[in-house]
Parts: sequence; structure tokens; C-alpha cells
Amino acid sequence: NDGLYFVPAFAGLFAPHWRSDARACIVGMTASHDKGHICRAALEAACYQCKEVFDAIFADSQVALKTLKVDGGGTNNKLMLQFQADMINVPVVKPKIMETTSLGAAFGAGLAVGVWKDLEEIRSLWSEEERFVPKMHEAERAKNWAGWKKAIGKSLGWIDDEEEKFVDA
Repeated sequence: NDGLYFVPAFAGLFAPHWRSDARACIVGMTASHDKGHICRAALEAACYQCKEVFDAIFADSQVALKTLKVDGGGTNNKLMLQFQADMINVPVVKPKIMETTSLGAAFGAGLAVGVWKDLEEIRSLWSEEERFVPKMHEAERAKNWAGWKKAIGKSLGWIDDEEEKFVDA
């Protein structure tokens, strides 16, 4: 990422920060950065945010998640999926059918009317298309994470109480 970070806090930061005073920002930009760096930073931001939630799950439950199953349009981007695996340090698994939300609704309806006999039959229909395993060295992961945390800090404190009242009026 060449030290460039994008924090997409357009309406504040949500889980696990819960900071309504945060705003979106791009930090670390130099004259050598181009639009490709900004695009990559946007993809990486989604991965960093996922890592924050991943870490919060562990902090709250003491359960270490062993894989992350993904779906949706972002699964078309192999760079993003590999970076996600690298940052959370567990495999990221992409299914053959990417739109699993709608598929889940169809499975629920079909289960209700007897198309499938039970959840086990439905589970047997899910299949893996691709698996992204962590490849990043720990030192690089730590450097990236430290940069993200610094960028988060730069996004905070943009709205004070008086501005909030004016915006909400």
C-alpha cells in the first residue's frame, strides 16, 4: 500500500469503535501515489475493518475463528481476498455460488416446503471454489496494522457537539 490508508468513516466509525465524530480520510499520501494506490487502500480498508470485527469476536468470546467464509461482489477481487487472509491470518474461503444471502433465503423456503429434508442436505450443496491462505510475514502484517490504527486515529474528532447539533437541525 506504500503507506497510504483510506478510512471510510463517511458517517462515523461503527463496530468496534462506535465513534460518531469520525470522518472519512486518506492519510499517508505523497506525490508518488496514484489512483491505483487509492483504489488499493479502499479495498484494504474493508479488510482492516473485517479484522477489527474478527478481533472483537475473539476478545468477547475467546473463540479463535479458524476460517472466514465470504460471499458477494467483493469475492471477485482476488487481491482483496488474499489481503484479507493475510491480515486476519486465517484462510478465507470463497464459495462456488457467491450470492449466498439470496441462496440462504431460497434454502429456507425450500426447507419449509419439503424440497430438502434437513439442514444436512442443504450443507452438502455448499462447495468451495477457492481458498486464500495467509502468506504475509508477521512483520509486514504488524506494519500494515499499525498504519491502519494510526489512520483510524487521524479520522477521529472531526465533529464536536455544537457541529452535531447544527447538522442534525
